[in-house]
Amino acid sequence: MRAGAAGAALLALAAATACGSSSRLAHSVSTPAPAAASAAASPSPTSTSSSSPPASVRPGFAVSDVSFVSAQRGWVLGAGQLLTTDDGALSWTALPAPPAGVTHLRFATSSDGYAWSTGGALWLTTDGAASWQPGQLGQVLSLETASGWVWAIAGPQPYPDVWRAPVGSTVWTNLGFTPDRSATLLVHGPTAYVAGQEGAGPIPPSVEVYTGTQAGRHLAVPCPASLPVPYAQLGASTGGSLVLICDVQGQPAQYDLAYVSTDGGSSWTAITAPPAWSNGVTAITGKRFSWNGNVLVSSGEAWTVALAGPPGGFSLVGFETDQQGIALSAGGALWITRDGGSTWSRVSFAE
Repeated sequence: MRAGAAGAALLALAAATACGSSSRLAHSVSTPAPAAASAAASPSPTSTSSSSPPASVRPGFAVSDVSFVSAQRGWVLGAGQLLTTDDGALSWTALPAPPAGVTHLRFATSSDGYAWSTGGALWLTTDGAASWQPGQLGQVLSLETASGWVWAIAGPQPYPDVWRAPVGSTVWTNLGFTPDRSATLLVHGPTAYVAGQEGAGPIPPSVEVYTGTQAGRHLAVPCPASLPVPYAQLGASTGGSLVLICDVQGQPAQYDLAYVSTDGGSSWTAITAPPAWSNGVTAITGKRFSWNGNVLVSSGEAWTVALAGPPGGFSLVGFETDQQGIALSAGGALWITRDGGSTWSRVSFAE
């Protein structure tokens, strides 16, 4: 059985499905408790001001996270350095350093962005990374933005909470525990899908669906209850359909099951599962992608290798449009496709 480390990485990218779209802190700020995060943040002396000029891109820059808000505008984070592109990854500019210790980032707009580490606090910028302020959440496992909202899974495991706030705000609404045990986060348009993993009992995986400010809607997933399925990978296509892979415990990957839904998870149709264990799944019009050691692609039944993996394989694949997408390796290398995954180019960060 595959380890469940893919949970937090399932959709750690604003560009991941065109849906929108962790511990030392600067000044030794203590991590705010998630339960206290429902109040608005007042101006804080712990805000970081990036007054120093941007540094040059370091040789051998390795990416820990990536976020795009359009096909042209994006950011990459790695080893305390933040870079941005305005031309779809053809060239990069180094920005002032982000808050110390952050390893993840997500931008909602060219001005509003978030940075965090899973063991630390959340940081917010509203001026395009010129300065950062506390985002009033701690122990953030995942965060995604779309349609003017930001969604987060944060708090102590194995049952963290689901949180929602308007983009740029530090006033968070607690929506309750994640379903089952732990969870992954998928956002498409105004809807957030929180896919819970197997709970004690065992309780099979399920999905909690939130749209805007509506109450959550609990959905069962189509993984057969007669099979042990501790992990279910959920992704969305650029058109909004959902793709689900059920990882059958104790069986080779060819025994995994896969499904697609075109009605937000209310009904599912079985499809051919990838022939290798999946760290995640996403889709564009006419194609589905799964990744682990390699990036695999399917236009119907068979799955083939779209991008051969480096040592350690891939941690993240996502598409901002039906044509443009990225693939991030576990070692910090980044690839980009501009033809819907038919060909891929290694991204260079040299200035």
